[in-house]
Amino acid sequence: MALGLPLGLLLLGGAVSLALLGRGEPGGYEAFRERSLDYVAAFAEAAAGWLADGERGTLEDAAKFMLLGSAAYVEVVWEGEEVVREARGALSPPPLTPSPSGPQATLREGDTGRFLEVVYPLAREASYVRVWLEVPFAGGAAAWPPVAAGILAFLGLGVMGGSIYIGRKRPRTQMDVPDRVIEVGSLVIDEGRKEVRLLGKPVRLSPKQYALLLLLAREPGRVFSDGEILRELWPDSRYANSKDVKQYVYLLRRRLGEVVPGAEALIATVPGFGYKLLSPEEIGLTGR
Repeated sequence: MALGLPLGLLLLGGAVSLALLGRGEPGGYEAFRERSLDYVAAFAEAAAGWLADGERGTLEDAAKFMLLGSAAYVEVVWEGEEVVREARGALSPPPLTPSPSGPQATLREGDTGRFLEVVYPLAREASYVRVWLEVPFAGGAAAWPPVAAGILAFLGLGVMGGSIYIGRKRPRTQMDVPDRVIEVGSLVIDEGRKEVRLLGKPVRLSPKQYALLLLLAREPGRVFSDGEILRELWPDSRYANSKDVKQYVYLLRRRLGEVVPGAEALIATVPGFGYKLLSPEEIGLTGR
């Protein structure tokens, strides 16, 4: 997902609009509610992209930036696991059950004021973003202080997204070998086309999943440690760790198994050492 200035501008526009809607014009709450849904939807789209690419630390920083604007609480749940929980002060909403099936916006009362709880589901089972936004008092305080905070927060987020995008565009010599086809038995990786086929069936992978498979396929049978995988897939990240490696091994195994049942075993765990790639024929998979 290409993030950067467009995302920053979208979120900045949301922060400014939310603050300006606090001046108490007729229909102000309904407009505030609609703007809030758009605002959280933009953040949810960015969050899904960061999580899919293993950039959990970036997501955590983005959630903290949001607290500088109109957000007082930010929570992100990914496949049933709470991956981000940031709050201003002691605000701690109760767990959300069950997971939402669609966007929701509900007024909530807190010790420090009124909030609009916006929940936005992500494109994974048991995954969602939940944000509590401060509801401006009708005819209340001037809007410019929160506007200024929103500008600083989301310009920072835009710059952050842009740096990630530029980092992704930067060539990586070890992984960049164009127009080469790697065959590990009936697992075929076309590096020039960025295509993967297993027993003749196409396998659609995210960029990070593809990079992991490509790394293992370059030396099939060799055991790659967590540290080697981290250095190759997250060379510039200060936050990636063995948990991210484990997550992407799981996601890649699951995707292979969706294409050919039993193909999860192509990626073998060597306890205490790391992971290696086996050929389909070694684990008894054939095209027949």
